Amino acid sequence: MKRYLTEFDTKSLPEEKVDTVIIGAGIAGLSTALQLLNLGVKPLVISKKEPKISNSFLAQGGIAAAIGPDDDPDLHCEDTIKAGKGLCIKKHVRILVEEGLERIVDLLNYGVPFDKNEKGLPLLTKEAAHSRRRVLHIKDKTGYEIGKVLYKKSVEKGLFLETGFYVEEILTDESKFVGIIISNNKEKKFIRAKSLVLASGGYSPLYKRNTSAYKVGGDVISLAYRAGVILKDLEFIQFHPTALYIEGYPAYLISEAVRGEGAILVDEKGNRFVDELKPRDEVARAIFLQYQQGKKVFLDISPLKEKGIDFKKRFPSIYNMLISVGLKDTNLIPVSPAAHYSIGGIEAKPTGKTNIEGIFAVGENACTGVHGANRLASNSLLECVVFGYKTAYSVYLYNMYNNINEHFHTFSKIKVKKHGKSLDKDTYLKKIKNIMWNDVGLIREEKKLSKALTEINKIEEEISFYDEVRYLLDIIYLAKGVILSAISRKESRGTHYRIDFPFERDEYKKHTKLLKDFKIKLEVV
Repeated sequence: MKRYLTEFDTKSLPEEKVDTVIIGAGIAGLSTALQLLNLGVKPLVISKKEPKISNSFLAQGGIAAAIGPDDDPDLHCEDTIKAGKGLCIKKHVRILVEEGLERIVDLLNYGVPFDKNEKGLPLLTKEAAHSRRRVLHIKDKTGYEIGKVLYKKSVEKGLFLETGFYVEEILTDESKFVGIIISNNKEKKFIRAKSLVLASGGYSPLYKRNTSAYKVGGDVISLAYRAGVILKDLEFIQFHPTALYIEGYPAYLISEAVRGEGAILVDEKGNRFVDELKPRDEVARAIFLQYQQGKKVFLDISPLKEKGIDFKKRFPSIYNMLISVGLKDTNLIPVSPAAHYSIGGIEAKPTGKTNIEGIFAVGENACTGVHGANRLASNSLLECVVFGYKTAYSVYLYNMYNNINEHFHTFSKIKVKKHGKSLDKDTYLKKIKNIMWNDVGLIREEKKLSKALTEINKIEEEISFYDEVRYLLDIIYLAKGVILSAISRKESRGTHYRIDFPFERDEYKKHTKLLKDFKIKLEVV
């Protein structure tokens, strides 16, 4: 694996200095930024696109918190750990569910317009594997509304947001963060900083069918890995059971909340075949197996209407999407699983700290151990706001005791063999996505995983002849990490299901760590 994938010389680049850089302007990044601003730190937030084009802004279902009169953080903790199939770090889960109550109060005070009942109290719904109704929501655009409020509050506090740039390299000096190289395809800049917060989202775009806002994703995780950051539990990718399945259209997410309100899954003959509120991994596999048997699967929303729920009013975004694809008057929505959420990622503590001094990670690109082997529905937005808040304090204190490295300089020259043709990046990206979907998807086995690794290595060799392959190589490195992690876990647990090892095995009640040069280490929970 190469340390640098682009050419640069820090001595010749335009240079900026800031205390903290945050990569990503979704809910995790904005939560961290807002609290830093409250503490008097003005971070530079860098995003490829506008904040509204992020995965957390697309989150439909809601945010889980034990605020109901019949609920308690202990119950929320139990549900989370049960869904995590033995791999949750319990003390981290307790932080999530207990401090989650405080962060919900913050959101209410910020003015997040959660749906209310007739008494003016937050309306709570139930989703898969929750024992109580504890999911706060705003119609079916919860992420967007929370993100909009956080962005507004951050702007009021003086948010410095730079869009259109992406990170090319993360620079370190003796395992300590120094700065980053960013580019907008026209110019490069060297940004020196005390600290870096990675909040760039997950790696579901590695797969052909995915619900992501981005065509490419996970490259920042790979950047961090090249800089020496340890990655963890990469084999665990959550496939959402119900994404729209119509040829020629994206895999638009049909929220878990639709099933929570009563929708059922049926085959083409109208027969139910699974408990709709089982954990996501079980429901997704059940649907996938129906398709393998040549059957089609539909989400039947007629039970909602029978209960008096106005689908258009409760789920306006989904309703409008259905109209746009010609399904205005149907009760049957064609659905199939799609890669949705990255449970693995950068190994991080609830405070965001990683193994590299000055580099922090929060949100979906971080693996804090709260989701274990399978994320509980609607815990992801909670993780963004709870750990974003804690990460801000961690960064603030780190900055107090550290200075910007004013003297560090380095350079990189890329040697490539000249090739007669230009690189067709889209074709190679499509190949990678197909390999991951076909051989490293919902149902895995050694033979297919080994085949996938061989094919990914072959692509790496082919594109090494070309210049301008940075993001493709980062995607390849990440794909290799996922495959190697999946090969090393010779069992089935949570979202990782292997037909050659179809049961949980006690000897694999461990976390998978990806160390330098693709070395795998298993660590007891």
